[in-house]
Amino acid sequence: MARRLLPGILALASVSCGVEFDPPSEVKSLRVLAVQKSLPYARPGESVDVSMLWHDGSTKAPRNIQVAWLTGCFNPPGDSFALCGEAFGEAGGSGGGGGLGLPPGVSVGFGDTHTFEMPADVVSARPPPQDPKVPRYGLAYVFFAACAGALGPAPPGQIAFPLACFDPEGRALGPDDFVAGYSAVYAYDSIRNENPIVTGFAFAGKDVTPSCIGTACLTTPPKAVDCAAGDPCVDACADDGADGCPGITMTPRIDPASAEVDEVSKIAYGRDFTEQMWLRYYVERGSVKSDVKLINDATKGWNDDYSTEFRAPKEKGVISIWAAAHDNRGGVEWVRIEVGIR
Repeated sequence: MARRLLPGILALASVSCGVEFDPPSEVKSLRVLAVQKSLPYARPGESVDVSMLWHDGSTKAPRNIQVAWLTGCFNPPGDSFALCGEAFGEAGGSGGGGGLGLPPGVSVGFGDTHTFEMPADVVSARPPPQDPKVPRYGLAYVFFAACAGALGPAPPGQIAFPLACFDPEGRALGPDDFVAGYSAVYAYDSIRNENPIVTGFAFAGKDVTPSCIGTACLTTPPKAVDCAAGDPCVDACADDGADGCPGITMTPRIDPASAEVDEVSKIAYGRDFTEQMWLRYYVERGSVKSDVKLINDATKGWNDDYSTEFRAPKEKGVISIWAAAHDNRGGVEWVRIEVGIR
């Protein structure tokens, strides 16, 4: 059973790489925009909530989206996510694979948020690092899937993921309707990492009230926009977001306290490096000038110029804009606003 899962995980890097996503900014299909851990660095025995920010930009939306989480892979050999098949097999008969034909060591959860527990011995049970100056740690891999259909065991020959997404007639759906990936959660006895702190959003030079920040966005529907009342609104552009459209500056408000000291580097090497931090922008329609912007450099420090420019689509209506702040230690936080296109 463990080896059945292994080939799918070996090829998962072609689907997603860690917490990273590198799509265009315009969300035209089912997309996973970010995955957040309540504790980017957990401690042994703690419960961790994992939450998925996704949006279905398909012309067939709204659709019923099934979200699944696969947990149970702790300290795989060589810290390699590709060897989680062995870790799942060693976990034995708990979990049961959720009826999806997975190894018995896989625990399956459904919904935009899922909770798993770090084992009490996740740090102590593994050999210490070869470099005695590096703090001991444990590692969990969490796999996820979002499906605009029904999840089931992957058909013979599929190597990208051990699950597949099927339409009502039983046909496997493609990448516009099925997204899968993984995220790493580290555990230390005392070291912490917090998610970035998002406090607001500025659009066209004015502070606006975000529709939602963080996990509230998982349940908060798009906000109605009243241009006459001062809500953010822009004119439609006949060039539909192309470079010739006027650029409207937008800036999520990120607290500089978000850039924490990298304690592992400090303990192991005596270096006061801070986290590398960056923003990813996404729009429902239209475009952005730069969809990725640096917030903080590990050695140079805070970058005040992490704004980008929004270019309006040609279709009138209300659109959503997201910004997700990431750090290089697994932290993430997001914010969403609605903008009227008149």
